Amino acid sequence: MIDRRVRIEFAYEAGTTLSDSNRPHFARMLSECFRILDLLGFYRSHISMTKLQFLFTKGSSRLWVRPTLLSMAAIAWVILAYFSSSFLPAAWRVDIEKETLVNLFTILASTMLTVATFSVSAVASAFSSVSTSGTPRATRIVMSDSAVQSTLAAFLAAFIYAVVAITALSALDFHASGRFFLFVGFVVLIGWVLISFLSWVDRISRLGKLGDTIDRVATAARGSMSNPENAGLLEGRSHKEAARPTKGTVLRFDRFGYVQHVDMASLQRLAEELEGTIWLDIRPGAWVTKNAPIGLMDFSKKVEEEKLSQLLKCFSVGHERTHDTDPRFAMILLAEIADRALSPAVNDPGTGIAVLSVQVELLHLWAEADIQSRDPERMKFDRIFVPAITAEDLLLDAFTPIARDGAGMIEVSLRMQKSLRAIMHLEHEELSQAAAAYREIALELSLQSLPIESQRKAVAELAKKPL
Repeated sequence: MIDRRVRIEFAYEAGTTLSDSNRPHFARMLSECFRILDLLGFYRSHISMTKLQFLFTKGSSRLWVRPTLLSMAAIAWVILAYFSSSFLPAAWRVDIEKETLVNLFTILASTMLTVATFSVSAVASAFSSVSTSGTPRATRIVMSDSAVQSTLAAFLAAFIYAVVAITALSALDFHASGRFFLFVGFVVLIGWVLISFLSWVDRISRLGKLGDTIDRVATAARGSMSNPENAGLLEGRSHKEAARPTKGTVLRFDRFGYVQHVDMASLQRLAEELEGTIWLDIRPGAWVTKNAPIGLMDFSKKVEEEKLSQLLKCFSVGHERTHDTDPRFAMILLAEIADRALSPAVNDPGTGIAVLSVQVELLHLWAEADIQSRDPERMKFDRIFVPAITAEDLLLDAFTPIARDGAGMIEVSLRMQKSLRAIMHLEHEELSQAAAAYREIALELSLQSLPIESQRKAVAELAKKPL
């Protein structure tokens, strides 16, 4: 931490260009900034970076976050404009009339209110379309689209800036420099709104369409499936590396929901303090209930109630699964989209085939990430044993709905066999073996559902064709 005397000296050096009356205020302000940075450093040292990233990702995906932050920035600019006379020359040459600004902001406010209302309605309609044509669980991925959030933020921030500026101009006496600051903010916002509106025209034409939804889910899935930490053992150890203790304390959960994140760094620290190991039976994506066993604690020291509470706080739980840390959930979302397309009411085998192509690519990424995760250098938490994602579970998540509901469509049945054949060529033994086993299941479903003998024969020949 920086010594307080050094901070004040630095503040005075930085404020040498200011007047004598303003320099002490500037020094105190900078010193307060140092104090806040110290606090942030303290909290960062007590929370693992992985959890910070998870909380940031989860929070930033909320639709209201970016518009709120930028609206607050717009309000802060109005406040800065009011106090600008204290740090700008008194004889400010650029003087914009108050009435001119009020007229400009009135036009901006009325226009942005209409545009923002229309945009929110269009976004709500698009999200409803995602639930109808795709799957309701994909809505959150579409909502986290940064382009949509930035556009809404531009419209809402411009509206709020105009309203606050009109109110401030009417109630307060702004110096010429303050009015100039308000005008600069007006020009910047107008440019930002114009650029956002031009990109919004293209974005809204695709938002909510089935193809765009598949692309959004696939993009989100690629990030999770290609991450060795998520695809592998969360940088912990495999259950196969050592014999599970026959004695120990069962770790029981205290909440209901889906595990969204496991703070491995904090678990490792607690395991070191208690001199032992933790054998987890769950990973992100698991559904847990109160008093259900989620692992085994093998410690030399007694686990006090406070330590047990800290252990349970290492698991973040929510009402739904998240694709950020749960690769299997991304495969389930794609399978649900394909399953809806293959239903008799929709009868769209093309979407099912498109999803199969994406799933094969994702399984390739997972295989590469899983192999990378086995590198001993990637193991950071040697006291935490984590269950691995099995290749069988991944294939069941990805292909079961498609193989079941697309078995009666020859084009889907043939693409299913080709997809499994492509997976069998991977240099991942477990995944290749699981694909070979699932090929027989898919063949059996097709033979029972295809209407004519020639189609059944074509699928059987492809399924039996050697690699």
